[in-house]
Amino acid sequence: MAINIDQVNAMEAWFALRNDPAFISATPEERYETRLALADDLKQQGLINEGEWRELTEEAVTAYADELG
Repeated sequence: MAINIDQVNAMEAWFALRNDPAFISATPEERYETRLALADDLKQQGLINEGEWRELTEEAVTAYADELG
């Protein structure tokens, strides 16, 4: 099984958001939009497939709902 470094880097970028001061200080709406934009970019670049994109967008929705309480 080959490891796609670009895919690994893309997923690291997704999880790195959690430690990004600008992301952390953003509003819940801004964080939601950032997550969706990153998921869309990863899909457009062919780094994730439709199922993975769906998982990331669902995670963005869940995080947004949690942040709103």
